[in-house]
Order: sequence, then C-alpha cells, then structure tokens
Amino acid sequence: MTYTPADLPDHVGEELMCSDWVELTVDDEKAFGEATFYREDFLGRTSSNGDPYGERLISGFLLLSMLVALHKRHLDLDLGGAYGLNYGLDRVRFLRPVLAGDRVRLRVELIEAHEKSPGRMRVLTRNVLHVEGADEPAMVADWITLFIDPETDDA
Repeated sequence: MTYTPADLPDHVGEELMCSDWVELTVDDEKAFGEATFYREDFLGRTSSNGDPYGERLISGFLLLSMLVALHKRHLDLDLGGAYGLNYGLDRVRFLRPVLAGDRVRLRVELIEAHEKSPGRMRVLTRNVLHVEGADEPAMVADWITLFIDPETDDA
C-alpha cells in the first residue's frame, strides 16, 4: 500500500511494512566500525571489550542505523513535494545479541501521526527487528520522523 504523510493518521495502530530478511556479516560489522571510528588506530587501543562473541557480534548501533535503509527500501511512501527529517528516538532497547550470519527483518507499526503545525506531520513508528528463528526480537526502537511540506509549512 502507498501512504502519504497526510493519510498516516488514518493508519495509526496498523503495521506499515515488513522487510525482507537481511543477512548480516562480519564484513558489515567491520565496515560499520570503520564508518564510526570504532577501530584501533582511532581508539589508541584494541576495540575488543572481552565479550564472549568476539567479532561475530553485530553492534546494536549498526542494527539501529539499518532503520533508514529498511524504511526507504520497503515502506511505500509518496511524499509529493514533502521531505522527511529524523526527529529522534523515544526509546530503544537491544534485547538479544545478533551474530554474524544471522538474518534479520524489520516490522514497523504506526504508533502516532499528527500535524504538529501546518505543513508538518510528526510520525512515531515502533520498529521491531527480528532474528530468524529467535523467540524474542533483537531490538525495539520507537522512532520519530517529521515530514515537512515546503508548500504549506508556516515555520
């Protein structure tokens, strides 16, 4: 289904999307470490913290950063002339480890959508990242997006 920011309030409480399964690898984690300066040459020491998973552990912040890509790939949103801004997070919980080789997918529920002011729609989604075969999700993140229509924005 295609959504517009204006019709999102009519879909509060509904699942907006479910992504495909994505396999995460050690290379994904290494690339994320490079992009976020989590590497020995920047830290001045080894980045290992003695966890039992070693380099197989996928960072929670890598999982969180995947929200944008999964939303853009799987959420059919027609913005017209509007644009979206990351407005922040209300709550994030990392509930179980994700290891290299695991496959994850994202389910997104619309929690709240209301016009903040003319031309500005504030949207809150609950994003639940599941690991294939696991009983509990790996991550739950309540994410706020602000959609701005420059044609009607009064700010």
